[in-house]
Amino acid sequence: MSEPQIIGTWGENLAREYLESQGLHFVMRNYLCKMGEIDLIMQDNQTLIFVEVRVRNTKLHGNPLESITVQKQRKVRKTAERYLQQVNHQGGARIDVIGIDTSMAPPVITWVENAF
Repeated sequence: MSEPQIIGTWGENLAREYLESQGLHFVMRNYLCKMGEIDLIMQDNQTLIFVEVRVRNTKLHGNPLESITVQKQRKVRKTAERYLQQVNHQGGARIDVIGIDTSMAPPVITWVENAF
């Protein structure tokens, strides 16, 4: 596993723990289809939450939330739509973003609900 993959996995674990501490329930991790990948899928009552996790360990490239391009947003949306079709989900859905800044100790977690 490469260093970026290790950091990504660590970030997804931290994001999952954080979201569970906020009352969300874990559904799955790393949903993959031809459209793209969803880092985490969580649930809050009848709402499915697709979570994009971004980790940054330096401020040189901006904060983690700034790294989500319009193209990435499109890809996440299409992937989430595909998942919803596959599971025939009848409740609500939204896309959230978790940004993790590790340039400080402890890491700073920013949760943006309904981000795009």
